[in-house]
Amino acid sequence: MRLWSHASRWAFAVMIACAAITVATALGQAGVYDGRYAWGIAAELAEGFIGTAALVSAVIPVGFAFGFLVGWGRTTRSWFARSVATGYVEFFRGMPPLVLIVFSSLSAAVLLRRYLYVEDPFLASLVVGVLALGFHSGGYQAEIIRAGIQSVPRGQIEAAYAMGLTPRQTLLSVVMPQAFRVSLPALGNEFSSAIKDTALLSAISAFELSQLAGFLARDALTINVRMVVIPWIEAAILYFALTFLVVRGVKAVENRVKVPGLEAPSL
Repeated sequence: MRLWSHASRWAFAVMIACAAITVATALGQAGVYDGRYAWGIAAELAEGFIGTAALVSAVIPVGFAFGFLVGWGRTTRSWFARSVATGYVEFFRGMPPLVLIVFSSLSAAVLLRRYLYVEDPFLASLVVGVLALGFHSGGYQAEIIRAGIQSVPRGQIEAAYAMGLTPRQTLLSVVMPQAFRVSLPALGNEFSSAIKDTALLSAISAFELSQLAGFLARDALTINVRMVVIPWIEAAILYFALTFLVVRGVKAVENRVKVPGLEAPSL
């Protein structure tokens, strides 16, 4: 029954997508908008979609890696580790992501030109901007991981010590599996936010979906003002598709690791 339920949901989603394409095609043929123009720019937007997907594939792992380390650091007994982790969280959560991206990218470009004599530091400064966005996301993910770790009952940790497990074994075998399972829904929400935040990388000339949609919308002004919204509508659909895939992927992992009887009710 459960397998059939999942298959039914995917079938329903495919039916909705087909119906939306059919309606959009009918509206184009009826003259509500220029259907030929909409299909003509689809290939270019697909390239922007690939660029955004590449940025997401870098931002999310970087954010998760630093979020895990910092979240764990926030729960250790070491005063130094807690202080460093707290400073990381407070700084990156308190700074607007656009400011972080632009400042870090421009700073990297200036340093590379002045001290390393790099003539074209664009690629390196772009990497630094992507890392800055990943660090920003890591600040939020760190708090999610910290809350997950602290949700593990203290009695289980004491029982692990009583059984002879070392602190490292207790962390890896008892604490982190439960913390990871509890943190997954909130992490999925943060991943979806990180996907949309990649649009901010257009400020440092990253080739991604929103930048390309802006160029196409500007060019559409010279053809017909009514076509300006078409690139943005198609870009919104592609953003939704990417976010949906990532969130459903997180949901699949959540279903894989959940413990029967402890899962939250789902719609």
